[in-house]
Amino acid sequence: MRSTNTQLVSPSAQGISITVSSKRLRNYAAVERARIRILAGWFLRIGDYELKYVLAYHLYEASEHTTWIRERLKEMRGGNPNASIRPDLAQFLEKTLHAPSDTEFLKGQYGVLTSAMLTAIHNDVKKMDTSANANELRLLNRIKNDLIEQVAWYKTLDLDSEDSDWSSYIQSTLHSIGGIHGDEARMPSPPSHSLLRFERPSTLHFDSRIQIGELKSYEERAQLDREQATIEQFKVFFNEFYAAALLASILFDAAENEYPWEFFADFSRHFWDEARHSEFGAIRLRELGVEPDRVNLVLYEESQDLPVLHRVTYLTRGLEAYFMPRKPVRMKEYEENGDFRSQLFADQDWSDEINHVRYGSRWINFLLENDSREIEDIMDEVKQHLSAVRKVDVQTIEAPY
Repeated sequence: MRSTNTQLVSPSAQGISITVSSKRLRNYAAVERARIRILAGWFLRIGDYELKYVLAYHLYEASEHTTWIRERLKEMRGGNPNASIRPDLAQFLEKTLHAPSDTEFLKGQYGVLTSAMLTAIHNDVKKMDTSANANELRLLNRIKNDLIEQVAWYKTLDLDSEDSDWSSYIQSTLHSIGGIHGDEARMPSPPSHSLLRFERPSTLHFDSRIQIGELKSYEERAQLDREQATIEQFKVFFNEFYAAALLASILFDAAENEYPWEFFADFSRHFWDEARHSEFGAIRLRELGVEPDRVNLVLYEESQDLPVLHRVTYLTRGLEAYFMPRKPVRMKEYEENGDFRSQLFADQDWSDEINHVRYGSRWINFLLENDSREIEDIMDEVKQHLSAVRKVDVQTIEAPY
């Protein structure tokens, strides 16, 4: 006997047509895709390393949301996921990148943009029919739950207690274009703000807790006692910031090119993994009684004049291949020592890195389509670049730690 659930039907719901629904989904996808570039850029710029981890998680959520929306759009009549969005929405999203400071960025990005996205989704959900719009409801409720957590996290920072010219400007600009969907009452455009143009940093910014310095070499770590060796190994984990930064630069720069969406989806995941690996280091170091205090950014800084193709190749086929032989050895060492916590983090790291090499192979091959060069040629060009930067002849890809 089929049961009747009276909660399925909302008497106030009118439902949203496919035409309107697909247009609104494209707006949401545009916001989330723009946030990938914005969060990647500010991951490099923002000083607080713990905030960097949060931005990395939110960037990957934005990527997941975009993928979910695109898949739904492909199923919908007239739901082309690559259709152009309103120019005024695109211009507004670009403006939110150019915040004057870390705090103002957070206010504009979360206090205004993310909150507006959450409100728009909440309003759309209320209008949807639970049967006719069931697919969009499932999708939007999943996204809404993530955004509720993001906005709740932002509120814990307690940044809205003081007035902000920047967030007022971003809020007024959003009102002037009729909100995310462009269908709200439009207010006059605010006076032009003296925008500081955001420039992607060529190094990774940190606050005063983190110093730039050397890490012990692999050979030096091998001579230490077990406890000290483990501490130094997780300092190297913490230093995975360099890899996350390299990927942030790829995501930021590639957004200016017409790469397939799957490129951004794969490297958003890769970026999130590397940020998590750094977080492994922060967590384990604190468990061992040590505060993270140092990074070595040379591998990131040396890569920044390379094209996207070369950065992808350098990281996935050069550096990750260089570090890969150490991973099973380290896993076995932790297992033999009965160090489950260290083994847990090393296990996840090793598993993730296998996927990263796969991402690299996939997209290097794509980027080399209709190119007379082979991957070996790209690696040679990377080595020539490193030779020029270091002023020594570089024959192999390696790291100083």
